[in-house]
Amino acid sequence: MHIVERIAAIMVCALVLGPVAAEPALAFDPSKVFAEEKPTVRTIFKFFFSARKKGQEEEAIGALKYAADQGNHAAQWKLGRMYQTGDGVKKNPAEAFGFFKRIVDNYGDARPGSADWQFTANAMVALGRYYNQGVPEAGISPDPAEALTMYTTAATYFGHPEAQFELARMYLEGDNPQGDVIQAARMLKAAADNGHVGAEALLAHLLFEGQHLRRDPVRGLSMMMSAQKRATGDQYAWISQMQEEAFALATEDERRAAIAMQQQIASK
Repeated sequence: MHIVERIAAIMVCALVLGPVAAEPALAFDPSKVFAEEKPTVRTIFKFFFSARKKGQEEEAIGALKYAADQGNHAAQWKLGRMYQTGDGVKKNPAEAFGFFKRIVDNYGDARPGSADWQFTANAMVALGRYYNQGVPEAGISPDPAEALTMYTTAATYFGHPEAQFELARMYLEGDNPQGDVIQAARMLKAAADNGHVGAEALLAHLLFEGQHLRRDPVRGLSMMMSAQKRATGDQYAWISQMQEEAFALATEDERRAAIAMQQQIASK
């Protein structure tokens, strides 16, 4: 059994997709809303939040779609997330996928340090998950190769921690255990250095087991304790269980050394 399969047995995650229904056409006329012929993105978003506050969802969404059609990545990202989560609209994976893809298709235009850079990296991660699972509503079957492309680009070109974590998990499912685990460890280290709790926990697990890396149970246990302290939500459940299982398997000396290492870190 691959390492990631054991982790997956601990992690309880599911993408719950609600029923998809066609959205009504929005007859949004920007000339009736904005005084200027080409309103700024700031003006459009200000109108969006104001309209939502008044309960005018169709007008709010219409304004965002207007901005999205002008190529604004912030609007495309916001719409993608709304359709992905059902925020003010019915969940629609096909619509969400479409908005994320519009961002990714222009990834070459993103510049480091800009908002577009972050939106593009985030959209790649979202597309990676969709490709991994497939989007039946959009006629897209699961495509691990395309998911790998999305995660690899976001992880290496954009340095996105979540992409590095997901890419590592795909490496751990590979057919070349030794080489793939080493690549996975590199990705997990990069993500953990950027504060990704799940990556720290998974890297700690690899160090504790020492199946394909040099075994370092004390450091592994210490890192799991650190990750558990910072974990929230669904992450807390699987990281806590992983940490408890590792502690049960560790020797008394290993447990004491790991606790001492954590106390030393806390005192700095």
